[in-house]
Amino acid sequence: MFQISLKAARVNAGLKQSEAAKLIGVTAKTLRHYEGGVTAIPGWRLRKAASIYGISEDRIRVPIVHDGKYDEEDEKIFT
Repeated sequence: MFQISLKAARVNAGLKQSEAAKLIGVTAKTLRHYEGGVTAIPGWRLRKAASIYGISEDRIRVPIVHDGKYDEEDEKIFT
């Protein structure tokens, strides 16, 4: 199956990073980290992004991240 990057899905949807971040419910910095492979995107956020971008989540290729860290929003859940 042909997949596109998270960033390409956003660009194809005609959204700026800041616009998409607001719709997804994260900061622009967090979305930048998801798109750049710095932080792993949680599955539920990927589903939300895919819905906003108008593409099936299995068509989006996300980088594999082995950092053992959460983004700043998800840290609040575990503290």
